[in-house]
Amino acid sequence: MYNKALVLKQRPDETFPQNMDFFEVREVPVPELNDGEILIRVLYIGVDPVMRVWLSGAKTYIDAVQIGQVMPAFGVGIIVETKQPKWDVGQIVFGVLECANLCKRQTKPLFKVPLFELGDPNIPLLLSIYGVTGLTALNGMKLIPQDHIPTSERQKTFCVSSAAGSTGSIALQIAKHMGFKTIGIVSGREKKDFVLSLGADDCITYNDCKENDEIIVDKLTQEIKRVAPNGIDVYFDNAGEEVLDAVLPGMAKEGLILLCGATSTYNAWKNRGGLTNLASAITQQVKLEGIIFYQDQAKIYSGFSDMIELVNDGIIKHQEEIYYGVENFVQGLKRVFLGQNMGKIIIQIEQQVEHQAKL
Repeated sequence: MYNKALVLKQRPDETFPQNMDFFEVREVPVPELNDGEILIRVLYIGVDPVMRVWLSGAKTYIDAVQIGQVMPAFGVGIIVETKQPKWDVGQIVFGVLECANLCKRQTKPLFKVPLFELGDPNIPLLLSIYGVTGLTALNGMKLIPQDHIPTSERQKTFCVSSAAGSTGSIALQIAKHMGFKTIGIVSGREKKDFVLSLGADDCITYNDCKENDEIIVDKLTQEIKRVAPNGIDVYFDNAGEEVLDAVLPGMAKEGLILLCGATSTYNAWKNRGGLTNLASAITQQVKLEGIIFYQDQAKIYSGFSDMIELVNDGIIKHQEEIYYGVENFVQGLKRVFLGQNMGKIIIQIEQQVEHQAKL
């Protein structure tokens, strides 16, 4: 079997993402299986901002990517060979795979996909609305306590950064459905228009708060307080650093901050600046809670069913950009880190066709 893969040839430096010459497409051997492993033909992979941290050498919920290693990615694939009795050839699986035609994995961190059959056009959406980004947003929103949720007697304000992104845009729409006044924070005017088209009540562009290409935190705070004069009750943070710093003084008393991502730090992971307004979390008695996609499988599967219902009912709109082939992964990664994407970027590695067991 043919196995083309994208390999990290050197760690990205300060020229990233304008320069993407840190990867190399190679033909690599088809992995040989050990007991308990499965061989997966990769159909689709997603491009996620956290990949920049993986590339830095930092350990997160997966091991750091090493020089010469095939690039890992959240992906969807089909089992073509198995040495795990409970996992069958032809089963569709989801989890951290690789940017390659074929990869082998232990089954423990993977998920079986029971609701979609091969050929279903919804399968790539397991990497966006029905997968990492959508379920992170949904399960994060489920953490909001009842007394923070609006009612007919009390208005509550929800704010989300990276609001045009694949996670932020979904969190914003769920918040709107829950009855919140919704505010997005984005980089520029085109993304602002997109966020407003999703139903946001207001949207702030932090590029308008920059001097010498750096966000002026106090200026952004003023904008936040202008659109949320009574304070932000729930803030869904995908940005970190200056944006989070600017939001902190604008939080309502006993507000909640859901920490989902830190995209502003990913390109300078070893030179993070930190926060200057953290004391505001003390004076306002703000609670901060971290959220990640990898939770127990029951939450993943229940969230999957809930999201299908939200999409089918027309409550959630979603947008994807699909590229084709291992070699176009770097194009998708560049778009994400230049802030050019609207919604999730997905790379189709293989066509959805039936596969037989490896002979």
